[in-house]
Amino acid sequence: MKSHHHQESFFKRFFKAICKMTFALALLFTAWSCSNVSSVEEESGGNYLRMPFVRVLLDDTSSSVKISGDNGFAIECLKDGEQTVYHYGSPVLVEIKNSKVFLSDNKGTQIDGGLNEANFLPRGTGNLLKVRTKRYRGLLKVIPSGKNVQVVNVLYMEDYLRGVVPPEIGERTPEEVEAIKAQAVASRTYALAHLGQYSDQQYDMKSSIIDQVYSGFEIEQKLVNKAIDETEGKALFYQDEFVNAYYHSTCGGMTDNIDHVWDRKETPYLKAVADSGACSWSKYYTWKEYFTESQLRGRIEQFLSSDRGRDFKINRIKDITILDRTPGGRVGELIVKTDKDVFSFKKDRIRWVIGRTSNPDLILPSDRFTMDIDRDGAGYVTGVTFKGRGYGHGVGMCQCGAIGLARIGWTFDDILGHYYTNVEVKDLY
Repeated sequence: MKSHHHQESFFKRFFKAICKMTFALALLFTAWSCSNVSSVEEESGGNYLRMPFVRVLLDDTSSSVKISGDNGFAIECLKDGEQTVYHYGSPVLVEIKNSKVFLSDNKGTQIDGGLNEANFLPRGTGNLLKVRTKRYRGLLKVIPSGKNVQVVNVLYMEDYLRGVVPPEIGERTPEEVEAIKAQAVASRTYALAHLGQYSDQQYDMKSSIIDQVYSGFEIEQKLVNKAIDETEGKALFYQDEFVNAYYHSTCGGMTDNIDHVWDRKETPYLKAVADSGACSWSKYYTWKEYFTESQLRGRIEQFLSSDRGRDFKINRIKDITILDRTPGGRVGELIVKTDKDVFSFKKDRIRWVIGRTSNPDLILPSDRFTMDIDRDGAGYVTGVTFKGRGYGHGVGMCQCGAIGLARIGWTFDDILGHYYTNVEVKDLY
């Protein structure tokens, strides 16, 4: 147990960080009375943190985007310190011209232009905004990003999770709800720990696998929403800090030490742990990929050319060996020998080097594999069969393992305590 003094110092630091992000947004929500705004505050008798906001980058790849709503919405337009507000019920086209925001209605008539930013706010309880064909909770902020429109969804943390957890954990049954709760806590912890990570941008998260896949309102599921509500505000801590709550699909029987998978420092709670076959139901628990020598050589040449920034060719492969394994049984170093050269590939980058023949656009499912090597009469490699287990990097929580453990009665905090060593689940708000 840590002292009250340490707890207080953490909450004060976190309070200040959240306040910087939410103060202006709280004023904006309050002004339009769209909902009761959750705020951050410290109360006598203990530390109390109400639900924080999160800003999610939805898109910055197009020079125009259409925004609409279930019903009416307000548009706050900001231009050189001046504020103008419009009320609309029909779709609005947002365009960037000369690094400024321009708005027009569905007849092409300009609403306003030359703006620094525009904020779209739904009017009335339960109404949602739509970007192209996808609906989102919260408000939408649009600003210029070079020649493109940057669309940012600003919403409460718990509502963000409703669009994150389903694509991460898949469609589950009531008997697996504890695994959903574990995923909700892990995803919440990741998000809270990364608020403000893009300090030069007006968003905290990207909506892709770079952070967490976020799919908005359409992906929501009743069972997932229930699990999120029942774990509201809960996050993972190691001592006085948020846990780096990494997770992956299938460990193949054992997770791994973070410093043996990536070039990261050793982390006490990200260690190799066995899941006793809890993820054995996964279709990726075992897998196989076969390469001819020319296919394997081509993959290695492709990787080296990309890595070195120039066309790179290697001679025929004479041998391929596993030099080292991680505590979780993954390949720590792979040696490829040709007539003239010896190439060493280490840690998780091995998955990018090898790839797959079954789907050339994808990397190898995991580094937890053995090899069956075919040779010709002169001893040269003619083909290699990679026989592996698991899917993903193998660090942190095994999602399929969590589901397997939930099926046999484990609770979400038991699951989290198993995959993240010596952590605590705490009520943050």
